[in-house]
Amino acid sequence: MKKLIAIMVLTLGLAIPMVAGPAQAGDDKGWAVDFSAAYMTKYIWRGIMQVDDPTLQPSVNIAKNGFTFNVWGNYDLTDKNGRKNKFSEIDITAEYAFSLGDFSIPVGVIHYEFPNTSYEPTTELYAGVSYNWIVTPSVKIFKDVDESHGIYVLASLAYTYDLPALAKEMSWGIAASISGAWADKDNNKFYWGGTDEDAFTDSLLTIGVPIKIMDWINITPAFNQVWLLDSKIKDAADYDSKSYFGLTLTLNF
Repeated sequence: MKKLIAIMVLTLGLAIPMVAGPAQAGDDKGWAVDFSAAYMTKYIWRGIMQVDDPTLQPSVNIAKNGFTFNVWGNYDLTDKNGRKNKFSEIDITAEYAFSLGDFSIPVGVIHYEFPNTSYEPTTELYAGVSYNWIVTPSVKIFKDVDESHGIYVLASLAYTYDLPALAKEMSWGIAASISGAWADKDNNKFYWGGTDEDAFTDSLLTIGVPIKIMDWINITPAFNQVWLLDSKIKDAADYDSKSYFGLTLTLNF
């Protein structure tokens, strides 16, 4: 835990000066801060079942001038894995994203900590690209530099549609995304065990209904469907697919 706190302090100390930029009198615009809490009926990460029971996933996000600093956690609500009312994962992410026309290019680092578990912490570097269109395609490449040393490539399509406003201070819509992933043998051997080959690993479909109230409160119920894509990975996981639901409350400042 001391290591986690040190990493958080160091990362925030590096991020804030870059995000803030040169100080100017009366210039307090451009900051974006949000807090969220997601209730999930399961926690599945990249197709891997982490907690087959409800969890709470709080998050804080600070952004300015293309820089983003995020702290996210998974908090077990039941004793399914012997960790009731304890955090089983805390992720710290620092990212910079810039635009080239309709393209957005993010680069960043994620540090994973696993308190109250036997898992060792690890770190990933990543880069990606997305295109602002009717349907938004994106690709991200993740490289583990600590534990698995594997590569994970995630491709996705996202679409949003605004529905007629319910009231003056309330708007809502439909948000849908579909993703598919490929990973190299180092990643698959480390996380799945049953295979040491390059393979397409998992796919995720998410359909949500984001509801915005007064521009600073967002409530999003969502349905998620996961499919495993490789036969050896299916055998290692002992399932082909899983579905779960989520409800996320976000406060924007």
